[in-house]
Amino acid sequence: MELIAHPCRARQVLAGIVVRDRSDGRERFVVTNMNENSGCELIFIDFERDEARVCRAPAGAGSWALREVSGDRLVVGTFYDGAFMVFDLVSMSFTHVAQVPGENYIWNLAVGGDGRIYGGTYGGGKLASFDLDDGSVEDCGAPAPPNMYLRHVSSLPDGRILCSLGQSEPTTKLYDPATREFADVPDSIRAVQTGVSWRDRFLVGNRAFAGVDLREEAVPFAAPGGAGGWSIEPALMTQDSVVIRQGSRLYRASADGSEAALIADLDLRSGWLLASAEDGSILGVRGQDYFRFQPGDTALDLRRIPGESGPRATLFLAAAPDGSLWGGPSFGQTLCRLDPATGEYSNTGAVCDAGGEVYAVAFHDGKTVAASYSGGDITLYDPGKPWDQVNHRNPKPVASVGSLGYIRPTGGIVVQDGVAYTGWMARYGVYGGAVAVTDIETGSTRLVENPLGEQAVEGLAVADGSAYVGTSLSANGLPGKPDDAPRFGVIDLGSGAVRYSYAFEGRSSVRAVVIDPSTGWVCFCVDGRLHRFDEEALAVHPIDSDPSRVSSRNLLPVGDGSVLYGSGRTLVHLDLRSGTSRALVEAPESISNLAQTPDGVVFASAGTGVYRVPRIA
Repeated sequence: MELIAHPCRARQVLAGIVVRDRSDGRERFVVTNMNENSGCELIFIDFERDEARVCRAPAGAGSWALREVSGDRLVVGTFYDGAFMVFDLVSMSFTHVAQVPGENYIWNLAVGGDGRIYGGTYGGGKLASFDLDDGSVEDCGAPAPPNMYLRHVSSLPDGRILCSLGQSEPTTKLYDPATREFADVPDSIRAVQTGVSWRDRFLVGNRAFAGVDLREEAVPFAAPGGAGGWSIEPALMTQDSVVIRQGSRLYRASADGSEAALIADLDLRSGWLLASAEDGSILGVRGQDYFRFQPGDTALDLRRIPGESGPRATLFLAAAPDGSLWGGPSFGQTLCRLDPATGEYSNTGAVCDAGGEVYAVAFHDGKTVAASYSGGDITLYDPGKPWDQVNHRNPKPVASVGSLGYIRPTGGIVVQDGVAYTGWMARYGVYGGAVAVTDIETGSTRLVENPLGEQAVEGLAVADGSAYVGTSLSANGLPGKPDDAPRFGVIDLGSGAVRYSYAFEGRSSVRAVVIDPSTGWVCFCVDGRLHRFDEEALAVHPIDSDPSRVSSRNLLPVGDGSVLYGSGRTLVHLDLRSGTSRALVEAPESISNLAQTPDGVVFASAGTGVYRVPRIA
C-alpha cells in the first residue's frame, strides 16, 4: 500500500482552567486535548499572545477532568484507561500516573473533606480517590449497580461527595470520606445531579442548599432582575463572586450582596465557558476554536487553538464524486478532506453546534451531507463556499432527530435523489433505533422507529423503496440488550412495513450492510462473518468459504461481483459468485475503512494513515 497522508488533525477539548505560569507569572488558559493515537495533551494557551505550548501526557487518550491543586500541580483524570495523572507546573512535566484498575473513564474531579481527589468512573460506575501525598488510588466501590456511569462528582461544603449515577437506574448517592460509606441523599436534592460549593452553600442552577441536611435556602447573592430564568456558571466562580447566565447575558454577583453587574450580552453559539482570568475576562472553547471576552464585549472573537494537532485515526472514509476523500475523527465534530492526487488535506471546524463526532457522510449536488452524534444532527456542507458555521450558513443544519430520541448514527447515511436515509441508536438509557428519511432541501424528516424491535440500527442500505437494515444489541449507557437477538430485515420505506426479518440467535450485531451493484445481492456482517440476502427466496445465507473475520467498519463492493474488506491488517477480496476469497495486501496497521473513487481506485485507512491500494489483478 502507498501512504497518501495522515489527514485527520482535529482537536477535542473537554476541560480547561486558567493557571499562572510559574516561570513568568502570567496567566495561561490550559485545555485538555484528546488524541487516541498519540495520547492526551495539555495545551497551555498564552491568550495574550495567541501562542501555545503542548505537553503530551504519558497516559490516556484524553481527559474530561482537570484541576489545580496545592504544590504547584495539576491533577488530570483520563480516558480510555481511567488514570489519575499529576502535572508539575514548575518543571512543566508529568510526574505521576496511577490507574483505577478495570475502569475506562474518570469523568470529573472533586475534593473531599479528607483532602483526597475523587473521580467517578465508567464502566463499573465506581467512585475512586487519589491521595495527593503518596499518589495512591483507592477503589471506593460501585454504590448503585448495574449503573455503568458515575458521571458527576461534586464537593459539598462539609466535605462529602455527591455522586450522580446512570444510565440503567439513574440515582444519586452521598459518600462520606470520614466513614468511607455511601448513603442516600436527602429529599431536597434527590433530583440534583451536580452542583458546586461556594462558601457555606451548595449551589445548583439557581438554588442554594445548606447544612448537613442540605435544606434549601435563599441564594447568598443578588440575582439579576428581568425576565427569564438564570443559573450559575460553576466553572467561573471565585471565592468572592459568582457568574450567572440569563439567556445570552452574563452577570457577576459578589458575596457582599451588591447588585449583579452585567458582564456581556453574547450569543455563545454553543460555546463552552471554562474559566475566568484575573482581569475578569472569560475564556472558553467552541469546537476547534477558543475565545476570550472582556466585560462589555458585544461579539465573540473565535481563534483557532494555536498549532497543529497530531494525526488521528479517521472514524469513516468516503469518496466524493469529484474524487476527493472525506473522513473525520472520533470526537471533534469535524471533517477532513484529502486530495489523493496531491496528498493535500484540510480540516474543518465543528460542523454543528452539538458535541460529539460525525459518523458518516454522503454526497448531494456537490455538497457533503454529514450525520452526527450526539445531537442527532444532519448537516449540509458546501466546500466551495466560505465557512460560516457559527451563523448556520455553511455548514447549515438540515434536520435533527435528537429531540425525537435518537442521537448516534450507527447505521450511517445513504443519499438518493435528494433524500438522506440515516440509521440511528436511541438516546442514553433507552434500547432502540430508527431509520430517518430526510428531504435535504426542506429538512422534513420522517422516522421509521424500531423497525425490527427495540434495537439500534447498525447497518443500512437503500434500493427501490426498501431499506435493508441490520441491528445490534448495543445501547447508549446500557449493557448489551439481554434475552434478544440482532436482526437483518427489509423495510418498505413508504409504509414502514417489515417485508422480511431474520434473527441471529447468540449473536450481538448485524452491520456493514451493502448492495453489490453487479449482482444486486445484499451483503452484511454478523459478528464479523459475511452473509448475503437472497431476495427471491427471502432467506439469508452465510458465505461459508470466507476464512477471515471482517474487522473493518465497512464492506466495499468494487463493481465486479466482489467485495473488499479488512481483516486485521489484511485486505481481503471475496468473489460473491464463487464464495472464494484471497488476501490481497497487508497494511501497516489494522484496516479500519475502505473507499473507492469514481476512477476505480481503492483507498484504505489504517491507523492515522490513508493509503492507496494497488490495482486488483
